[in-house]
Amino acid sequence: MAPKKTSGSASTEKRRMMSLEIKLEIGEKYEQGMRQTPDTSTEEESFKASRGWFDNFKKRTGIHSVVRHDEAANADVKAAEEFVKNFAEFVEAEGYIPQQIFNCDETGLFWKKMPRRTYITEEEKKMPGHKPMKDRLTLALCANASCNCKIKPLLIYHSGNPRAFKAHKIIKEKLHVMWRVNPMSWVTRQFFIDWVNLVFGPSVKKYLKDNNLPLRALLVLDNAPAHPPQIEEEILNEYNFVKVLYLSPNTTSILQPMEDKQTDAPDLERSVPMRAHVHQEVAEYDL
Repeated sequence: MAPKKTSGSASTEKRRMMSLEIKLEIGEKYEQGMRQTPDTSTEEESFKASRGWFDNFKKRTGIHSVVRHDEAANADVKAAEEFVKNFAEFVEAEGYIPQQIFNCDETGLFWKKMPRRTYITEEEKKMPGHKPMKDRLTLALCANASCNCKIKPLLIYHSGNPRAFKAHKIIKEKLHVMWRVNPMSWVTRQFFIDWVNLVFGPSVKKYLKDNNLPLRALLVLDNAPAHPPQIEEEILNEYNFVKVLYLSPNTTSILQPMEDKQTDAPDLERSVPMRAHVHQEVAEYDL
């Protein structure tokens, strides 16, 4: 006589059969759906994100907005890689250290320019417009590779004696910049050579002596019109320890150290984080 099934074994068998039926039903529906929509996996799904989601995404990933410049589009990557290799060999062969390697670059500052966007209260409907201020000056900034020697900048402005200087009896020679005048606020070759002989040479010589370093310096420049190829011939004899090395053509946007750090830190010709500080410094003056 066959043994009788207990109630426990009967319920287990029933659950097993129900599970099998459900699986078969799901499989049939899946196959039926695949036949009706054969290639749905290739369809693109629409994605919508709020501004808050994107802001949080930027914070998590560390990405930020930048301005695309035409100069970078024409950069010669191969020439830049070759220059880096040759430069490393040159520095090692000549025995230069970071404290002796300097770089200089020019940048424009629209010092009166205000931001295009601002915040208003809920009650306000619009913000009155204003005429953009295009008052521009040019700065030549210079520092060494170790970032512990920053040379007095060369400043080019269209006015030699602004009203503020007269009203407050400001002596240009005592400013923390070397002031020069050009109608277009451009750095000329003569201005740059004067800056090398009157500011760069003496400052570097004092820095090297104060730090007990060998009296040798390497100035790395780009091929801007203000940097004459024969500039070493224009340097005074007492500063003949300064040697000049030029970047390869069309590599400035990749290799220029000051382009990467110092001049982009204030981002002087674009969106200027330094602008608030500049406005605060000149607020009491009317240049």
